[in-house]
Amino acid sequence: MSTKQQKEYKFRNWKNTKFASMAWILVILILVIAVIINMIVMRLDFNWDISANKQFSLSNTTESYLSELDEQDVTVDFYLLADMNDIENDINSLTLYRVLRAYENHDCINLIDFDPNVDTETLESINPDEVYSLSTGDMIIRCGNNTRRIPGSSMYLTYTDDEGNTIDEEFSGENLITGTIKSVVEDFTPTVYFLTGHGEKSLDQYTTFTNNLINYNYLAKELNLSETDAVPDDAALILVAAPTADITEAEEEILNTYLEAGGNITLMMSPNDGEFAYTNLENIMENYGFHMDYDRVYETNSNYHLSGDNTMVLCQLTELEDDSEAADLTSSLINQGIYTFMPESRSFTYYDEGGKYTIASLITTYDTAVGEPYGGVSDDPEEIEGTNMILAAHSTNNAWNSSKMVVFGNAEFLDDEHITSETIGEAVIIPVYLMLSTISWMYDSDMDMGIDAKSSSYDYIALQNESFATTLIVVLTIIPIVILVIGVAIWVKRRNS
Repeated sequence: MSTKQQKEYKFRNWKNTKFASMAWILVILILVIAVIINMIVMRLDFNWDISANKQFSLSNTTESYLSELDEQDVTVDFYLLADMNDIENDINSLTLYRVLRAYENHDCINLIDFDPNVDTETLESINPDEVYSLSTGDMIIRCGNNTRRIPGSSMYLTYTDDEGNTIDEEFSGENLITGTIKSVVEDFTPTVYFLTGHGEKSLDQYTTFTNNLINYNYLAKELNLSETDAVPDDAALILVAAPTADITEAEEEILNTYLEAGGNITLMMSPNDGEFAYTNLENIMENYGFHMDYDRVYETNSNYHLSGDNTMVLCQLTELEDDSEAADLTSSLINQGIYTFMPESRSFTYYDEGGKYTIASLITTYDTAVGEPYGGVSDDPEEIEGTNMILAAHSTNNAWNSSKMVVFGNAEFLDDEHITSETIGEAVIIPVYLMLSTISWMYDSDMDMGIDAKSSSYDYIALQNESFATTLIVVLTIIPIVILVIGVAIWVKRRNS
């Protein structure tokens, strides 16, 4: 090789080395820049939601409402009984994590996350009287003196098949969280009003129950209809507990005005031996398809009542139809397999006028129970026997804005004496749970913001058949590898030429 050729070879070799070095330097620089940018983005917690249904972002409804609060200089303390880092690292809670970060981005939201098992001081500060039954994952929303609890278990709606396998999951937490924020800011808490003035059991006899109501974000107050001309606007429902006298016609009119507008009422009609009729209360019951029996139920089969008390009757929960909006009232309780008892009760019957009511029993006796005449004005009362008597039931008046009524044949199962009794408390626990469930069924304490639940969305490639799948693998994997190998071979050959 001549000197000139040697110089040209060295020059080409140096040129190739120079370009190769520059290429490697550029690759390294790009990698370094990418790492630095990624670290910055992670530090800023910046995310770009490209999901089809924006499942990691707040809706326009929430954004608009929170922006209004930002301008009003309102502060909402948002306590999360969990560590945000734990939620971030749990793929099943990723939607919740991103949504909570989006709430936190607003000046009005003061998000405070803590481990309730470690930071007991904060836990005591938000629940000093232990009014709320709190668990890890729950949330406490506070604005001024207004506080409400959100169960962590309510963030997602899970759908399962007949075998119990999860087939779909939706995040419903945003509607619940924003609605709760709105309720504490606007100081609105739905109230269960205990009717007074007719010999009813007093609110003081139900302290355990009313404390539970607070845990479900309700208040409890007494209401005397003779002292007002309308049911208060914040009424979730009217509760009538063991009246010993009938209401007046004027009170019936007030209640009907409230109920026709979509109000709700629960009647707990303990047996009464008074020789009178609950004429006006029965008029209200008829608007929901109910008829009340003037009896007292006892059990003739010793296997179906508490030992020594044949009026503490073993009962059956009614399994409601799956498509009924009230189906959940009894289904979860039935699955627990706990015995259901009701203390001294009266019974009911019901009818339906061509779909005017959506009506069904909730608790029934076995057919060995008997309803002996007790009170009332009948000259020739008859015993009720040989049938499954109804001790609790629900009804919706479809013509009255879906106004709802629940009837129980007893009011004592819910009072402090029975709930706290070591002997009786366990026996009546199912009716207590059922009673709480009916309140949530009749009136949702959560302020509905109309924000739809969001299901997880994924992108899929439909592989028509095995041949198509093989072709796709070749196009996306093998061909790029072949091109890379050819490129490297050409580069090596040119470098050594």
